[in-house]
Amino acid sequence: LDHLRQIMFCKYAHISYTFALLTASEAQVCSAMEAEPPRKTRKGGIRQRLAKSSGTTDHGLENGVKSCLAQFLLSMFAWGHFSPQRVQHIAALACKDFAKNEPDWLADLEALASLGTHGAHANNIHRDLMANMQALPRLPEPFHVKLKFAEPLGWQDQGIMLPHEMFSVIFHKYPKTWRKSVLPSEHKLHEWWEHVEEHPQMLNHHIKTRDQWARWGVPLAIHGDGVPITGIGKGWCKLMTMFTWSSLLGSGSTLDMLFWIWSVFDKLCHTGDCDGTTQSFFAILKWSFFWLWIGKWPDEDWYNPLSAAGKKAGSFLACGFFGVLFAIEGDLEYLTLHLDLPRHSLQSGPCCLCRATMREENYWADFRANAAWLSCCWTPTEWLNWPNRSSNALFQLPGVTAVSIALDYMRCKYLGSDMYQFGSVLYMLCYFVLTGTPLENVHTCWAFIKDFYKTHNTGSRYRYLNKLTMFCRKSGYPKLRGKANEIRHFGAALLGLWGAHMNGALELHRKAHLMLKLNVRMETLLTEYRDESALPPAAAREFTDACRNMMLLYTQLAEHFVQEGEKLFDITSKSHMVMHSAILSKCLSPRRVWCFAGEDMTGKTQILAKSCVRGISGAAASQIRKALPTWAEPAFRRPRLKKSQLLHSNFHESYLRAT
Repeated sequence: LDHLRQIMFCKYAHISYTFALLTASEAQVCSAMEAEPPRKTRKGGIRQRLAKSSGTTDHGLENGVKSCLAQFLLSMFAWGHFSPQRVQHIAALACKDFAKNEPDWLADLEALASLGTHGAHANNIHRDLMANMQALPRLPEPFHVKLKFAEPLGWQDQGIMLPHEMFSVIFHKYPKTWRKSVLPSEHKLHEWWEHVEEHPQMLNHHIKTRDQWARWGVPLAIHGDGVPITGIGKGWCKLMTMFTWSSLLGSGSTLDMLFWIWSVFDKLCHTGDCDGTTQSFFAILKWSFFWLWIGKWPDEDWYNPLSAAGKKAGSFLACGFFGVLFAIEGDLEYLTLHLDLPRHSLQSGPCCLCRATMREENYWADFRANAAWLSCCWTPTEWLNWPNRSSNALFQLPGVTAVSIALDYMRCKYLGSDMYQFGSVLYMLCYFVLTGTPLENVHTCWAFIKDFYKTHNTGSRYRYLNKLTMFCRKSGYPKLRGKANEIRHFGAALLGLWGAHMNGALELHRKAHLMLKLNVRMETLLTEYRDESALPPAAAREFTDACRNMMLLYTQLAEHFVQEGEKLFDITSKSHMVMHSAILSKCLSPRRVWCFAGEDMTGKTQILAKSCVRGISGAAASQIRKALPTWAEPAFRRPRLKKSQLLHSNFHESYLRAT
């Protein structure tokens, strides 16, 4: 292995050196090439010969690098700063600009080139860039408010992108974005409210008191999640919690659908009953969502009456459309830490949607059709009358209760029950079923899985699964490692692998095979109805039955191995939450509220946040500013993240995305 690494290092070092030569001056290149023998003249391929016969030439890098931009791009690639795709993209954009024949077509590029007195004063470039970009965005300025942080920070000015302001500006200034990311059509809106009519949240919902609510009410979701920014993988890792909102009717990529609100380093938050950092933020967020529910600009609380927003008080946000906070999304830790909901490991009740317990008659791991906990699911009225309910400000909004929590199917199933289920099946194959040593058996399994991937053209694949540590742990139950999308597409391959090596005469093997088959069927149904806000009645019944029977088989396998003294098929509270998602699939598809987009968004904002905190202390890391790029309406897409820079305000002004 060491020898192989040395060979690969030499290979890539040679490639980097070659491109470094390409970016050197002409004299350096000539001197470096003097000792080489003359190259043999080649006629070229068919394209080169056709081009030569037609009198055209194929301009390449054979004659050296003459463009300053090309020299810079090749240098960045040679030293690993740019990927080849980025090199090509920048070069293509440059060629597209050069092909234009319009007056002042280089004015904006010349303005960027003149920053910092044409680069002579590097320390002034950021100041000049910020000044030049002030006129670009059509989005509202972040809402500024003082929040209390832990000492020694104390009270700090923060910038929040209020949902009701974004809702209004998208409607008025970005109609194409409105149609793509917020409200595709009135038919879709009416169809949505028809599908969710049987959702527990709709029982006596306040929206039903509004006139023509199914025509004007846009269902919204809020998502929160923590993402490591500094010290990733270390014991001193610092997490930043990021909050976004979205329309449940939107479609497209992550940046198309999610709208950033605010973010904060958890370590810097002040904890208090009234003036805590997150408590104050949620109070402001409740105020924004309340007026989004009203559909008008606020006429009380935080706005200065003489401000631009204050002067709009009482007028419509979006010509009559209003927002309804229908889903609160996030992982289980977020629900506990920030929303004050029951912890998923709590003995007295791990679930926020029902009163199931870890023991006694309402046992949460009872997956039978007549399980006792099914009659103990919360209704909005019962939860509001519960003395131990959450005190988070969001639950003071009209119609928002614990029933509004949208359990994350991605984390509960793919990063929860499936990890234990698939890891245990692989353990059985490598230690009990196949005849070789465990290490030989895992290589046999991996060879089959690779062939299956290739034959069935599987979308998201494991890059390698040839180590026992991929599913065997030093202690505890087997648990398959991997990303959510890899695990999501792994079930079909594992079903084929188990079917090829199982002993059909053994009931235990048949149960494991049927369990995997039901798991794959669930994913097939979600894929078939990927564009639906709720599964059709027949598909929803099949999906729920498949989930229930899969969980029953899972518990039977777990009980069998408990009697055998083996730790296999661990049952966690996430299995219970997957069952909740299946039951609600008739009115809300798990795909509609799973957090793949939210997780992807945290990855994108992680890059932004890391660039903001580079080179500064932890206490100053929350005081960051970013240029506010524009939305280009003709692009028909939501904005992209741009390079962020440090200034004197907050990270929360750092986010606005541009095409």
